[in-house]
Amino acid sequence: MDLFSRNIDDINNENRQLAQKRKIVALLNRSEKELTIPGICKKVRLSVPTGTKLINELINHKIIIESGKKETDNGRRPVLYKVDPEYAYSIGLVILLKGVSLAIYNLEMEEIYSISDENFVLENSIDCLEYVVGFIQNAVDQSKIEQKRILGMGIGITGRVNARTGYSYNYFNFLDGSLVDFFSQKFAFPVYVDNDTHVLGLAEQHFGKARNFQNVFILNLSRGMGLAIIANGEIIGGEQGFAGEFGHIQLGDSNRLCLCGKRGCLGTEVGGHALEQDFQEHIEKGETSLLLTQKELTEIKYQDILKAASEGDALSISLTHNIGFKLGKALGNMINLLNPGLIIIGGGFTLAQDILADSIKSGMTHTTLSLPLRNCELVFSSTEDATIKGAGAIVLNQLQLI
Repeated sequence: MDLFSRNIDDINNENRQLAQKRKIVALLNRSEKELTIPGICKKVRLSVPTGTKLINELINHKIIIESGKKETDNGRRPVLYKVDPEYAYSIGLVILLKGVSLAIYNLEMEEIYSISDENFVLENSIDCLEYVVGFIQNAVDQSKIEQKRILGMGIGITGRVNARTGYSYNYFNFLDGSLVDFFSQKFAFPVYVDNDTHVLGLAEQHFGKARNFQNVFILNLSRGMGLAIIANGEIIGGEQGFAGEFGHIQLGDSNRLCLCGKRGCLGTEVGGHALEQDFQEHIEKGETSLLLTQKELTEIKYQDILKAASEGDALSISLTHNIGFKLGKALGNMINLLNPGLIIIGGGFTLAQDILADSIKSGMTHTTLSLPLRNCELVFSSTEDATIKGAGAIVLNQLQLI
């Protein structure tokens, strides 16, 4: 993909024209409507003769295509143009504790191909990493898409990640270089990596309910918990990319030992792992649940409890409600600190959103000042496969194509 892969740092006429073509393609791909040649030239600040020449070259290379004609009251109707969505593709890869998924998207972020392995277990080992490499290569081969048409691959991985350097600190941290360096040597396209929660935030920002907001919290609430913070229209990464470790804020009352080695972390009381522990403790105290007629206690996962709650199981409802209330109290403190206009709950807990919504709001009222609370909306994610879509969007975002 010479248009985006070539280095244009050297100042010469050819590179200057290539940079102008990139601006044209980026403009058209971001635009919500097709544009005429004069409209394109005006927005990228080119003369009509120069812009026409560059656009015709892009048309000849089948990067830009005609998409109809503009409606006018009289006279000749000018031609409208857009980027051919099948000109290039991006890959999204999500690596979680249990499960790995890959999807390939065209320039309109429409899914072209997808595959997942729900039996995958993330381990900090070379064997696990090599399995992921094979998984990617197999997916690319099966998709029948030429690698030269792939603009890049975005990776969302659980744990702490520095998106600037490409290092994953919790998994595959035994590499001599970064995770980005490793994958870039394996494949012929650029690779980007970020924390899975930041990737979820990117999806909501560009394709979901955060599109028209400048200040948003996106909570990734599944087995664990992470927070993507959008402030003044930008996702906050922090100095090393660790911003949003909401689960390790000391807002909890529990004495449970956290995975980080500390006690009192919010993540020991809120999240799928916490819900499983709560359920087991209550059963051991003599309470009962319809779930015990379906599975052994040790086999019950947090998704089972959330599903049982939505189906009316009293214990599951109570435990889910309690988690929502604790989460609301914690979010209330964050609302006071950063004053978001919107909070989006994504992840596995959306299974029980009807129960969680009221309990989270109730918890918020205990800690949030009235004015910021009144102007903060709480919603649940509706973006299908949001995390993997966000991973694919990393590539287009880097190239300013979205």
